[in-house]
Amino acid sequence: MKDDSESYYESQEFQDILKSYESMLDEGTSAYFDGMDLANIAQYYALSSDLEKSDRAIEYGLSIHPADPDILIAKAGNQLQRGLNAQARVIAESIDDSDNQELIYLKGCIELADDNSEQADRFYTQAVEMSENDSGMINDIIVKFMDTRHFELCQKWLDKALVLEPDSRNFIELQADLFFDTGQMDTAIIWYDNLLDEFPFDTYYWEQLGRIYYEKNEFAKARECFEYIEAIDPDNKSARMMCAGCIFSLELWDQAYDIYSSLLEEDRDSYTLLYYCGRCKFEKGNYADALPFFQQSFDSLSHEEDEIPTEMLVELYGYMAHCAYFTKDITSALNYLTDGLALNPEDSFLQEVWFMMFGEQEKQ
Repeated sequence: MKDDSESYYESQEFQDILKSYESMLDEGTSAYFDGMDLANIAQYYALSSDLEKSDRAIEYGLSIHPADPDILIAKAGNQLQRGLNAQARVIAESIDDSDNQELIYLKGCIELADDNSEQADRFYTQAVEMSENDSGMINDIIVKFMDTRHFELCQKWLDKALVLEPDSRNFIELQADLFFDTGQMDTAIIWYDNLLDEFPFDTYYWEQLGRIYYEKNEFAKARECFEYIEAIDPDNKSARMMCAGCIFSLELWDQAYDIYSSLLEEDRDSYTLLYYCGRCKFEKGNYADALPFFQQSFDSLSHEEDEIPTEMLVELYGYMAHCAYFTKDITSALNYLTDGLALNPEDSFLQEVWFMMFGEQEKQ
């Protein structure tokens, strides 16, 4: 999901304030800023996931404006972002400003973080009423409930939003996203199609449609969506990769290989691209060409810092054993097979390769 509304942080007014603040830090001087301005600066850094800079703005703000509610709200927000819910709650409860809608909204966020969704909803309702139905706050609430998968409450707020602003592109998009997230794919298609009627060059909507069609196994339609993205944004490698996935699923092995191999030229160590290049050759029966791709994919995967899922290694062992057997390298085939079965003796693909190699001898 994305928000097409103009952010205050992108405005010239805020950029001028931010520039003055950062110039002060660079020059090692002190200057006066309004409490709300410093709170906004702190939140700007927090939204950029730079909590260290955000904390510094808060500390400076409290040195000028001790107990300023807006700055304390920003401080509590930082604690909440760190997952320190209890600390955020202590700060929020210490603020004596019952008419501050941002404080009430913060309390809702704290309750939601503690999975008290109904209490969060009550605080959010109070905050929105105090803000006279501020659409930006409603948007944030919808996103909060969507991110935490409280879909019924998310729909409740979307119903309210679409009554207040039935033509809002942002709320229409959020409704489409909610249909997507809740698995109502046919309805989501209608909503994304309607958005594309008005915004035909928005690649996000094409991507969502492509993902839906892919999940529905309608690979030809999904391919068209990702090809539209490529036409709009030729440098979009993700769309090109997804397009290759559609072509692969359509069993158009040569076309899929052409895309995977072209992407591989720019990322030689990608175990995913190496694997799919190997699969395209394998499915065509070109085992001699497929084997080096699988071997390189295995080597690249083995150098990954993250823990490697066993099923990925087992699958590669199976393909390498199969290819080695058909290229008459029986010793390597047996080694791959043995290593794979040591990881998972119940794997059906490895058992199939084993039977292919030794089944006939066992029968005799």
